[in-house]
Amino acid sequence: MSALKKTTDSTVSALYEFEDIQLTEKMFGKFAKHMYDLAGVDLPFSPKNHALIRNRIVKLLRRHGLKSYEEYWAMIEHGNHELTSEFISALTTNMTSFYREGNHFDFLAQQLPELYKKFGADIRMWCAAASTGQEPYTIAMTANEVMQSIPGMKARLLATDIDLQVLKKASIGAYEDREMQGLPSAQRLKYFEKVKKNDTEFWRAKDSIHDMIRFAQFNLMSPKYEFQHKFHVIFCRNVLIYFDEETTKKVIDGLTSCLAPGGYLILGHSESGNIKHANLKPLSRAVYQKT
Repeated sequence: MSALKKTTDSTVSALYEFEDIQLTEKMFGKFAKHMYDLAGVDLPFSPKNHALIRNRIVKLLRRHGLKSYEEYWAMIEHGNHELTSEFISALTTNMTSFYREGNHFDFLAQQLPELYKKFGADIRMWCAAASTGQEPYTIAMTANEVMQSIPGMKARLLATDIDLQVLKKASIGAYEDREMQGLPSAQRLKYFEKVKKNDTEFWRAKDSIHDMIRFAQFNLMSPKYEFQHKFHVIFCRNVLIYFDEETTKKVIDGLTSCLAPGGYLILGHSESGNIKHANLKPLSRAVYQKT
């Protein structure tokens, strides 16, 4: 048997050993509660959620050379910030694309001139679930198009996420072809440049939109939403679906407290049905205005 064959058999055997590790309901409960406490993500026990936690954490067992979920739990229970970040990143779902739910960007383009008239030249926006960055760059491109017709207008964007790994990618602003899905070719050529590094080609955001965005970590479970100024537009899309009713209410309260009267809160299409707040007036699908 060749050395390659031995190595392959050994690797396959190791993978099967990891697949055989059992995640008990008790350990599932500990991981699920920890994720809820850290990030507000609600993962009640079900076959689907059991498989999700098992399949994602088993990769971390391989990474650390551990033989049980109990060993990993002991690590994160007494671990450091890096382990917490790793755990959050493993259990966070990051599905995004350029111009996702595109009617929201049409709405933004229509309202930015009105916001300029109402609030002045300095328009402040917040993308509260930035993921790998396609959404904040779409917001920046939309605002940049409007600013070209209103020379005095200056739109700035804060982009935050709880997951430091995806936030790092967003701040770099570099994407492979498959990650550019949804971005029209004209926009791609105008706002991104093709670069090559280590025989890999990717698209990197140009300064014209990259410099409009400030990236920072923020946990929507934070008890205080403290920012220096109110925002005129807040995007918080496709994250509330992972929260329970109580957590959703707290997050909506926090977001609304950061919004200037007359400003807009934009949620995901699937999240807007049960949103009720005394200071939010529904305008269209998943779009609210603070009264």
